[in-house]
Amino acid sequence: LWVDETHVGILVADLTGHGVPAALIASMLKVAFAGQAEHADDPARVLTGLNVGLCGKFEEHFVTAAYLFVDLENNRLSYSAAGHPPLMLVSRGGEKTREIVQNGLMLGMFPEAEYAAVEIGIGPGDRCLLYTDGVFEAKNAAQEEFGRLRCREFLETHQGIPAAQFADDRSEERRVGKEG
Repeated sequence: LWVDETHVGILVADLTGHGVPAALIASMLKVAFAGQAEHADDPARVLTGLNVGLCGKFEEHFVTAAYLFVDLENNRLSYSAAGHPPLMLVSRGGEKTREIVQNGLMLGMFPEAEYAAVEIGIGPGDRCLLYTDGVFEAKNAAQEEFGRLRCREFLETHQGIPAAQFADDRSEERRVGKEG
């Protein structure tokens, strides 16, 4: 959700199922997310709105999601999640990767679910990663899962490269995956 040049809301979601039912749910989620634009700066409210919009729309499926509001003007992140893996954050100052857990119930199942947000200060060069569990489950040629530890190592060893290169650096990802 683009607010302006220095404020943006980012949603990452994962849903159960495959095929046409999953595509329909993804479409409903996209529409519901667009409807949250007026309160993009409030992650708990965004997730509550998504949950209300999705509850009762499907029976056997659910959605996990993480929502991050980036405020570059004030160097702040606001984060909330709904049954989703934690946000990973690594600071350029050489700190180890932190996992930010701020989780409520998955979306679409519980109409009264409540969500809370956490605020995080950021500095130049800090990186955060929103992802689904599919990142950890990805396998290399030797059928080894990438896993949480390799993901953390990748974040920590790639702090100094530009964001676009970081996102596309699959050769290093394969190397890290082979080393175990």
